[in-house]
Amino acid sequence: MIHPETDEYFSGTFVVGDAKGGKVLITAWRNDIETEYYLSAVMKLLRKQGELTTQDLLRMHPRYQSKDLTSHADLVQALSENKSAKQIGFIQQQADLAVAEAHDTISSLEQKNDQLSAKVAELKQQGELKDLEVRLVQTILQSQNTVSSNSNNGFWKGISLALALAVAGFGGWFAYHTTASNSVESVASAPAPKTAVTTDEAIQYEGSSTTVCGKVVQITDFNKGSYLNFDKVFPQTQFTAVIWNSDLRNVTQDQSLYTTYSNQEVCVTGLVGSYKGRAQIVVKNPAQMSIH
Repeated sequence: MIHPETDEYFSGTFVVGDAKGGKVLITAWRNDIETEYYLSAVMKLLRKQGELTTQDLLRMHPRYQSKDLTSHADLVQALSENKSAKQIGFIQQQADLAVAEAHDTISSLEQKNDQLSAKVAELKQQGELKDLEVRLVQTILQSQNTVSSNSNNGFWKGISLALALAVAGFGGWFAYHTTASNSVESVASAPAPKTAVTTDEAIQYEGSSTTVCGKVVQITDFNKGSYLNFDKVFPQTQFTAVIWNSDLRNVTQDQSLYTTYSNQEVCVTGLVGSYKGRAQIVVKNPAQMSIH
């Protein structure tokens, strides 16, 4: 059909509605078969490629009925929106996978942490047993030292012998159970400094900073700290290292004072002082003490 005034050409199906009074009323339905076919062909191709699913078509259908989807441009826009939704879904899927992997990793780390905690508890228990063994040995040595000056020492010698046998048995059991674990970490040893003095000479250096070397034969605790007696037990010892309670954790680095230094050749560096005629050095940090 050609418009009588604008000469615009229209194709389609036309119905004459009224022809009274010399005027003709024409009702026209525009034929969009080409557009319909084009959209159908595009959708068919997209479905073959897997880019368009039945669910996609069902979601688009209301827009098609409301004439919001009547052209190629409308289809492209709809597909773009749908593609974005897929991308969001893909991202969400990847995020869910990442969360699941992180959860598995955290669970694995928690399991390993529990295993390490159990191992630490086991090593701590073994360290406490070793510490107890050393304390018992020191108790026996002190009791033997005490009874050596007592003429009526038969009974105490018997007690000391019984304790010695008990400790020997305990030590054997402990060694058997701790050989593989090596629970007590030994301090690296090095040769004693050439400028070091002996424990008997230490009193001569009172008031000066000096390194004193000897064997720790006795460790005793008191209200304010711990004494490490060198070469001889109290009261025969001529040199003592003093560690106050406030410095004990820093000096031992959370290790047992007894198992680390008992019966070890140790050098102590610091300001030499004296107490009741015996030389002593106050130890405040681990660098002041070294095993040789």
